[in-house]
Amino acid sequence: MQYKKSVALLVAAASIANADSSSSTSSNSTSVPSSCVVKSVATAQSDLDKFSGCEVLSGTLTLTGSLGSAALADVKEIQGTLNISSAQNLASFAADSLETITGNLNLIELTSLQTASFGSLSSVGSINFITLPVIETINTNLQSADNVVISDTALETISGFSKLQKVSIFNINNNKALVSIDSDMETVSNALEINSNGDNANITFDNLIWANNITVRDLNGLSFASLEKVNASLGFLNNSVTSIALHNLTQVGGSLSVIANDELTSLNLSSVTKVGGGLVIANNTKLNKIDGISNVKSIGGALVVEGNFSTLDISSLSSVMGGADVVTTGSNFSCDPLKSLEKKGDIQGDEFVCKAPQASTSISLSAKSSSGSGSASASASASDSDSASGSASGSASDSASASASDSASASESASSTKSSTSSKSTASSTVNTKSKAAAFAVNAPSGSFFGALAAIGLALL
Repeated sequence: MQYKKSVALLVAAASIANADSSSSTSSNSTSVPSSCVVKSVATAQSDLDKFSGCEVLSGTLTLTGSLGSAALADVKEIQGTLNISSAQNLASFAADSLETITGNLNLIELTSLQTASFGSLSSVGSINFITLPVIETINTNLQSADNVVISDTALETISGFSKLQKVSIFNINNNKALVSIDSDMETVSNALEINSNGDNANITFDNLIWANNITVRDLNGLSFASLEKVNASLGFLNNSVTSIALHNLTQVGGSLSVIANDELTSLNLSSVTKVGGGLVIANNTKLNKIDGISNVKSIGGALVVEGNFSTLDISSLSSVMGGADVVTTGSNFSCDPLKSLEKKGDIQGDEFVCKAPQASTSISLSAKSSSGSGSASASASASDSDSASGSASGSASDSASASASDSASASESASSTKSSTSSKSTASSTVNTKSKAAAFAVNAPSGSFFGALAAIGLALL
């Protein structure tokens, strides 16, 4: 956990550097009196009072030291960054006249801060609220921000962003008291990451139409009523929700992962017709019927479905560019639809596995690519078990399940994964260490079956 927090701090530091660089350019565009140019670090209220006659400040204003409370009066714009960090005694801060910050607003490692008020703030480059263990409220009127990172706080609700309609990164992690996030956001151009928050946390993003990446973990409830498209990856991991319904979602450009949601009984992705990467539905203990992907026509990577299901409706599926690994302990499951796809060549990867109590099929397809003849041998047992293996490959029917959630690296670095997540075993696989998974990831083609399993293994380690 400490490592994850350190990563979040490093990402915040990088954001600060970028914001300072961009804001220095903007500060040169507007002339301000020399008395309103920040020249030193503020350590007392008297240092802030020097700017009481300034509507515009130029430069990075850093506040630290042993203040108990502090306020920035009159200032409407900071052409730079407002950085409040490591002020261990600071209990409250207010800057209610402040409307614009061209760089970052950083509240970092403030262990006594209970309230922060920015009642007029509508525009900021990035927000980093990190390690605020007793914070109760943060008041803003925010309408524009590039990045929002809120990590390791005592906030119960995050609702000060109701007017914020578009961001690049929205990352909320490790807020153990968090109960709800309500947002009117419409687009996320880089990554939406929600993970490791309170056990009863619920999120509502009912106005969100489009995002590049979405990964949500450890939630008690979630809603994306208007979501139509995800350009890259979409992952639902280790949630306690009973239902996932994305009625308007039509396309996922990268991987789609639904993994280890122990209470999930209903999955409805009925409008999805195309998944550009791998499709992974695994270890959802109570999901006995998988009929919400019936309109998926093509999968650009591997198909991995594992669990205790009796129904898997893939009636529209006509193309799987990777391999297929379907394993169930449920009764009355038939492998026939998958066998039909494989025989027609619609499953194009190097491995095909279908296992159920009544029937089991394991076929290596690499012989087709090495000889062109498809000379695989097949044998059937009394238990209706078919097994065929090509002369150019060995058995690789061990199953794996996990997240192919390949969110953008910026959001991935900013998020902290709950420590208990790693203790949940979501797969039984020969790829059981990070080093082995990494080796597969390096050596396996990205569209191959092993490539999918490698990405899966890396994601949950």
